[in-house]
Amino acid sequence: MIQDEPELLALVLRLQQAEQAETDFFADHSLPEYTVVDELDLTASEAALFLTLSLVPFHAHPSGRPKPQVGRAGFWRVCKTLWQQHQWVYDPQRLVTAEGEQELEAFFDRLDIMDSYDAHWWFTSAGTLFERFDGDPEGILRQADHVAPHAGRVVRGADLPGIADAVSTPFWLRLMHDRVASLAGMGWVSLPVDHTLFAVTEALGDLDVDIGNRADREMIQSFWQVFCEKHGLVPYRVEKSLRVVGLYWHRGGRDYVVSVLEEYR
Repeated sequence: MIQDEPELLALVLRLQQAEQAETDFFADHSLPEYTVVDELDLTASEAALFLTLSLVPFHAHPSGRPKPQVGRAGFWRVCKTLWQQHQWVYDPQRLVTAEGEQELEAFFDRLDIMDSYDAHWWFTSAGTLFERFDGDPEGILRQADHVAPHAGRVVRGADLPGIADAVSTPFWLRLMHDRVASLAGMGWVSLPVDHTLFAVTEALGDLDVDIGNRADREMIQSFWQVFCEKHGLVPYRVEKSLRVVGLYWHRGGRDYVVSVLEEYR
């Protein structure tokens, strides 16, 4: 699909500009996590809790298949329903001191989108938030003086499964920066290559790669890091536009990319 690096740069810049202006394809397509937060009309503290704990089960299913993210049955819509109808799962103090892990396991067992890891990871992260940060993820940001790389180190040094890894931590930092509190140093945060970013990169480059291959994942991660550094791009801004296109790849995303490339050529 992409013929050379200048063409890729032109595409990335066009996508980034359109995403920020909410024009073209992005007038009708956006990141589902932001759509849900905006619909819930959360305060900063509520958004921090919602986004932090929701991110815990964001990982792929043990089958290797990514969890669906868009549509009525998508991951973020499920989390929205949890917040509206079962808000106790987002209350670290109540979850740890009153409900308990077994209650959470029994509840999550009834949700098709959750898997065997999710209840334990969610409860563990809620416990860490309760014991170390007064139940408030913003405490992590304050401890890091609202500096993104420092906040990332705090997260990775805490017992926060599902958040403290190479993919989830940059994702979490972007969520906090965009919907909770502005963070300094976001330009130093790497681009998180999950299933969506891997798939859209594979399609753009017509690559023969396998997300199950660690070397392939590292190769794509390294490529984007070098590409952003070389062209003075901020990774998290590049990631957002690529993610939207990737999430809707078969619902107009691919066609939009093709049209942009045709205009450039």
